[in-house]
Amino acid sequence: MTTGSGDGRIAGPVDADRAGRGPSLRRTLRPHQFFTMGFGSVIGVAWVVVLGQWLDRAGPMGAILAFLGGGAVMMLVGLCYAEVGTAIPVAGGEVAYAHEVFGVKTAYAVGWLLALAYVAIVAFEAISVGWVLAALIPGSQGPAIYSVAGGPVPVGSLLIGVGGTLVLTYLNYRGVRGAAAFQDVSTYGLIILALVFILAGIAGGSTENLRPWFQESAGKLAWSGVLGVFAAAPLWFSGFNVIPQLMEERAADSSLGLLGRVMLLAIGAAAVFYMLVILAASMAAPWRELVGMDLPAATVFRSSFRSPLLANIVLAAALLGIVTTWNTAFIAGSRVLFAFGRARLIGPAFGAVHPRFGSPFKSVLFVGALGSAAACLGRSALIPIVNVGSTCLAFAYLLTCVSLIRLRRRRPELPRPYRVPGGVWVAAAAIVGALYMLLTTLYQPLVDARGQLPLEWVVLGVWILLGLVFWISARKRRNEVSGAERARLMLGMSEPS
Repeated sequence: MTTGSGDGRIAGPVDADRAGRGPSLRRTLRPHQFFTMGFGSVIGVAWVVVLGQWLDRAGPMGAILAFLGGGAVMMLVGLCYAEVGTAIPVAGGEVAYAHEVFGVKTAYAVGWLLALAYVAIVAFEAISVGWVLAALIPGSQGPAIYSVAGGPVPVGSLLIGVGGTLVLTYLNYRGVRGAAAFQDVSTYGLIILALVFILAGIAGGSTENLRPWFQESAGKLAWSGVLGVFAAAPLWFSGFNVIPQLMEERAADSSLGLLGRVMLLAIGAAAVFYMLVILAASMAAPWRELVGMDLPAATVFRSSFRSPLLANIVLAAALLGIVTTWNTAFIAGSRVLFAFGRARLIGPAFGAVHPRFGSPFKSVLFVGALGSAAACLGRSALIPIVNVGSTCLAFAYLLTCVSLIRLRRRRPELPRPYRVPGGVWVAAAAIVGALYMLLTTLYQPLVDARGQLPLEWVVLGVWILLGLVFWISARKRRNEVSGAERARLMLGMSEPS
């Protein structure tokens, strides 16, 4: 077995499958379920809700270029995740990697930011579901009962968002097997419906509707708009990293090397999906008309093709996209908190596993409670939620890419079921891309705020301060666990041998 080193990190090979484990999660997931988790998580509802904003900023070719660039960077980042995630296949993902490479403080920092990112995604989907349902079922939103930042919050949308959050909380409380089966059905349904409207838009549309190909400012290409769309790529592609979060729950005969390749497949398929949706919708009608539409990806098929059926197919796909991302955000957020609790970085209750369902049930309940509260913010909070989540995820991506290089240098003996082609050079390129994304996610809100303090900075600052309060208040509990014991707990093991 492994033995602890003096600094609290693991000195021997990392293998969470060995005997002597601490609290561990039930192992049931098959390789195809990792794909539906990854791809279904990436493809949420943004392509319906904010397509008009992508086009307004960059134009159709600019938006496609932004997603092509974002997908390329995320593939580099995904390669790093594939190697590190299969070498350290435990719940918590980035938290465990950071602990192994940088120590407990950095592990806490990245985990705390990831918790915010996943709660932001849960809230984004909870707010969006009422919006999409209102288009499918007119009148379902109901009257507004209050407003946030000038945006009304209808009672129907509020009840749908909070109610959906509670349903997913119950589903995940009962274990990953049911949540994975739900994900399979929803993801394959999404793919089938998407193929229908994408083919209809490309076959029935016109390339003339794509002109001008790029958004312009003062007669010139608005590169700031392209970069603005690119800046949110960490959030639009977030979800592939739910796969390393779930490595610990893979079935015993599932190959870790195969799961690394599945992660890359999920990223590549998502990039193709986004670009095809932008192309199909923009060909269906002059793209400038889409900018002012509500839910443009659906509305354009109703207005241009005079086809309520196609519009409803888009909306049905959007609903499936919502629930797939909603579900996996629950899973990933609860696994981060579970890793925190198991390693005693926060209250050990978060590391509890349900004796019957094998789920991190207390962490699931906590994510459900925070997500339900955030869902009350309404549609005006969507873009700030996106930006804050992008910053947190970009930081996690950057840290994981750096971890790969440091692990190769410090732990050359560590078994690596998947190795990055090109080694540290690919990792270095991924680091540059992730760092650029991180800086852009911080800078772009300042540009959009037009000289005022960005709301995103305020939210991020408050969350960091709250994290410091939790860190200080948990000092006594942390000190009760040695560094070596915490390393074993982080990897799901209780006793050395």
